[in-house]
Amino acid sequence: MNEQEIDKSVRDFFLCQKLPAEKVQLILEKGKAQPERNNTAWWHYWVPVAAAAAIVMAFSFQMGRSYKEDDFYFDVAGEIAMRHNGYKSFDVKAASFEGAQEGLRDLAFSVTPLVKQKLLSAYEVLGARYCQLQGQQAAHLQVKNRKTGTLCTLYVASLKGSLTSLKSLDREIVLEANHLDIWEDSDRLFALVD
Repeated sequence: MNEQEIDKSVRDFFLCQKLPAEKVQLILEKGKAQPERNNTAWWHYWVPVAAAAAIVMAFSFQMGRSYKEDDFYFDVAGEIAMRHNGYKSFDVKAASFEGAQEGLRDLAFSVTPLVKQKLLSAYEVLGARYCQLQGQQAAHLQVKNRKTGTLCTLYVASLKGSLTSLKSLDREIVLEANHLDIWEDSDRLFALVD
């Protein structure tokens, strides 16, 4: 319908309601006298505000995330050190990584390292047990430093779940009572505690 047809329909309606023709004409003129309405949707005004808020939120979450990843790294290191200091009994007696792997048949990953073989060749495997690290299946191996005779712990866990944030990790950390080497090797997390 065009504007003239709408005017005719309005005029006919009000005339049928027994309004005087002058009043009907006044109503039609008042409708035409109004300025053009702004057809911009109300939300167009809020788009820049919403975009700015989204940028601020993304920046804040990223800052919080990087802070939490560093905290998470220390939480994992602390959990590993605590188990190293408190656990002495191992279910599987083994003299090698292969022996530990055979004893831990239900592991979904290999305990044999590929990256730092030279470092780990200085250690003798004594035993192993199943454990969990941040809710993920892990292996806890007891190893002995061949030179010093010090009993150490080697943790191996698959980089799944929350541990995925530790990918591409190769760090050394010194805690009050322990020294830890933590690294990633073929989608597995290795941690040596002495």
